[in-house]
Amino acid sequence: QKGAGSGGAGLRFPHLSKAQRNLIIAIRYALGVILMLNFAVFWMLPIGLQGQAWRHGMKNVLSPVFQAFDSYQPIRRFASSWIYSKEVHTDYFVQAVFVAASSLSMIALLFYWQLTYGSLPLWLILLNNCAWVGFGGRGMGAAYTYAHQEGHRKGGKTYHPWIGNSIGNIWENWMGLLYGNVPYNFSTSHVFLHHRLNAGKGDPFYMWDVDRTSFSDFMLYAHRIFVYMTGYSSLVVFAEMAPTNKTAKDNYYLLRRGMFVFWVLLPAAVLTFLVCNGSSVISALTFYLFVFLEPLCCMSFFLALINVSFHGFIEFDSTGRHIPCINSDTIIDGRDDCYGEDDHMAHHYYTAVSHRDLKAHQETQKAEWIKHHASVFKKLSHIEVSIFMLFNLWDKLAEHYVDYSGKLSRGEVIAMLKARAQRKEMTYEEYEFDFLPTIRQRAEALVTKGACVSVEQALKEIAHTNHPVHQGGGGKKVL
Repeated sequence: QKGAGSGGAGLRFPHLSKAQRNLIIAIRYALGVILMLNFAVFWMLPIGLQGQAWRHGMKNVLSPVFQAFDSYQPIRRFASSWIYSKEVHTDYFVQAVFVAASSLSMIALLFYWQLTYGSLPLWLILLNNCAWVGFGGRGMGAAYTYAHQEGHRKGGKTYHPWIGNSIGNIWENWMGLLYGNVPYNFSTSHVFLHHRLNAGKGDPFYMWDVDRTSFSDFMLYAHRIFVYMTGYSSLVVFAEMAPTNKTAKDNYYLLRRGMFVFWVLLPAAVLTFLVCNGSSVISALTFYLFVFLEPLCCMSFFLALINVSFHGFIEFDSTGRHIPCINSDTIIDGRDDCYGEDDHMAHHYYTAVSHRDLKAHQETQKAEWIKHHASVFKKLSHIEVSIFMLFNLWDKLAEHYVDYSGKLSRGEVIAMLKARAQRKEMTYEEYEFDFLPTIRQRAEALVTKGACVSVEQALKEIAHTNHPVHQGGGGKKVL
């Protein structure tokens, strides 16, 4: 399994004193709080108000318009013949056009206003944030979904060759710049780390060292995802693996190129253009902060939040291995599904299943769901699952839990979900300062003992196998 990483948290800090560790944790916690406050000030209202507006009226107004265009066969034939490599991807086309038109119109307005008046007024910044989010989160949700799907088809394979070979992944590497996405982050880190390790130890998205029912612990996790979104933590992993792994080496150079575009070329081009056309340095920096860096901060915090739903529960089988249908969740008949993103379980473990085939696929999983009391919910969104968990609203969450066995009482459902959400494989301090710095040595030891044939396989084994846990659980040690 080439590409599995050797740790995703970024900087390694072995041999630090307790006081030094506490200081680093305090700084990370403070940065998480800053991200939360920033999200509350600039993004909570656009997301919350437009979400409610969508559910309580705008959906009935806009959905028929969308459906009329989406079901118009000449448009679909055009998309199939000229845009996408597979017919199933034509489902993306109309919404992609709408979101792109909205985003590009808004960015043109922002540049026009900046060049004409020298600065952006607060009302225009808020309008931009609302347009960026979209009614029901359709703007940010679609942009994320398209970049995500493109990342699984590296090198523009989502599109016909005339697009794929010349432009590549449009949403991941081009439009994604407007949504806080470092180019190639999905093609490299998401595919070769997050999916190979399935949120386990070493994954930059690892979260089973924090209590998913604690908003305080969540501040540390928000910091972790922000570092991932910058590209840095994944780049460190690929750099460590590069000397012995060609795939990791290729990913290192690809992601480094994307980081150079996002962190050097893009700001240099935008700031130079604005200053040369009359903006003051302070005004240009302010423009760049609100138009390009705020989306990064918003998407970082939002991804951290929804990942509480995606991978917030953890359970192990009798051999100490992670149980997939518990450690990744599924939402049935969700309120805000975007091309199958609600079934995160299928996305990780049945990646070949398209969004069109999810219903049939889910029918084949029910025996497994009954056996393990899987993490399956209905008629809500991932963001609601996360909020119910973080604020300990277990009655609310239990209302939406789907017990396919029909044997659990409401109290048993609540107790089960709460235990799975609070269970840790280790503490945050142990993971960051003791486990991650030695994870490669642990993998090499497994190879030496003959338990695994390669370091890459051993890293994946470590990711998917239970470490002695805190707050319940059980299983075998990795080493």
